[in-house]
This record gives sequence, structure tokens and C-alpha cells, in this order.
Amino acid sequence: MLTRQKVVLAVLETAGRPVSAIELVKWLFLLRHETSLRKESAFYDFVPYRFGPFSFALYRELSTLQRDGYVTDEHPQLSLAKASREEARERSSELPKDWTRAIRDVVVRRGSQSQDELLRDIYTRYPWFATKSELVHLKPRETGPSPKTEIAVYTVGYEGKSVDGFFNGLLESRIAAIIDVRANPISRKYGFAKRSMSEIARKLGIGYEHLPELGIASSERADLSDYASYQRLLDRYETEMLPGRREAIDVAVEHLQERPSALLCMEKDVTCCHRGRLAKAVAPKLGRQIVHLS
Repeated sequence: MLTRQKVVLAVLETAGRPVSAIELVKWLFLLRHETSLRKESAFYDFVPYRFGPFSFALYRELSTLQRDGYVTDEHPQLSLAKASREEARERSSELPKDWTRAIRDVVVRRGSQSQDELLRDIYTRYPWFATKSELVHLKPRETGPSPKTEIAVYTVGYEGKSVDGFFNGLLESRIAAIIDVRANPISRKYGFAKRSMSEIARKLGIGYEHLPELGIASSERADLSDYASYQRLLDRYETEMLPGRREAIDVAVEHLQERPSALLCMEKDVTCCHRGRLAKAVAPKLGRQIVHLS
């Protein structure tokens, strides 16, 4: 069991009562932003969504905890399952003491608030996470129109990021669409395979297009071992592969012209990713600068 899943169990145990999914998510959000857990890179990240801060990874893992018999979902409330309550307590007791104190502090202080009070407070102090909320009556007064992002050749890699952290970064950059240029859009990490990525993007109002013709086949990447080998492959991609893919490049240019969009691949370091070479080929056709998002 992941440590962050143990935190979920500890939160439910500390609450000592059934809690709504909204309460649970917001308490975990506060743990992430206001306690020592903010230093834990493997803890949940959050993204603005229908009722404020939300974590797609958390919801997926809640389903796992329900499947494994730790959590009972009696809609609209969640609680520790009676049959495995003792085991759940043992799991949560494995957490560091400062985490346990932080969990108790957040749950005790916030557990007495009504759901509206909790949300209004979070929306006021973290207005970014309220931007997509459907609960308009709880949102702080608008301060003006959101800044617009200029059309450019944006690129982004998801290596080392959680799915929620990745999408939150796109939203903060006002990216309206993803152009996935992986030849094989698969990933062992939740949220980055084509099906799950496109579905999460849809829910967040971000477009998704897949142009596999602009990727590099897995067989070409089999012998990559160091920086030099990456550069040899990328040189071939730029000089030998891309010239024969003009039609797909033109499609990418069309998408980039429509709205702020990012060429997506996996690697964090753009100098070791074909999206950097692709951006060089696309930029002159679009007549815009290249921007590599972190």
C-alpha cells in the first residue's frame, strides 16, 4: 500500500464518522498545502475542478481502497469498512508521527465546519482552485478577466510529474489543447496513456489530439543509453524522418494556430526529446516563438 493511501485511511479513522467525498478531498488538499506533507513529492497534487481542488489520482486510489475492502462508499459518504477497520488502523499507524499530528490537526479543526464553510474558506484563500467550481455562490468575487495566452509553439513533457500536477501546470499556463506526438501513447503511470489522458483533458476542458506520425517508433529507441545516443537519434529524426512527414507537420501547425496548444511527449529534458526538434520544424511555418514549458 502506498504511503499516501495510508494517509487516506488515517484521515477517515481520525474523523471517526462517515465523511463526504468533498470533505475528504479538501482535507487532503489542506494537508498538501498547509502541513509538512507539502514537502512530500509523492503525495497527492491537485487541480481546479467542479467543486474546487480535486485529485484524479486520489479518486482512482479511493476505488482501489474500496475494492480491497478498506473503505466503504455509502454515497455520498465514505468511511472505514468495519471488516478491515483494525487492519486499516495498523496501516495508518505506520505513518511518521509528525504526519499523524498534522492529520489530527486538520481533521479536528476542519471536521466541525459545514461543507459550505470549508469550501468558502478554501476558495477565498486558494482562489486559483476555485476557478472551475460550479458552486458559484461560494466563489470569491471575480477580480477581472483571466489573462490570455498568446499563440506559440509550446512543448511539454510529463516525466517526473503526477497527472494532477501535470494538468494543473497546463491550466496555469492557459494551455487549451494537447497535441500528443508520441508514436505509442502508453504509460505505466496513471493518467498518461492515451485513453486516460484524453478523458481527463476532456473533463478539464482541454483539447486532445494524437499525431502518432510525428513520433519515433519504439524500435528506433531501443539502443538509447546516454546523451550522445539520444542526439544521434534526434539528428536522424530532424534530417531524415521529419522531411517525409510534411502532411502531419501541417496538421500540427493547424492545431497550433487554432488555440494555445502544447506538443506533448514524455521526457523532462527537451534536448533529449523529439518534441524539441519538431518544434524547430513547426515554428517557421507558424511564425511564432518556441516555448518549452517546465
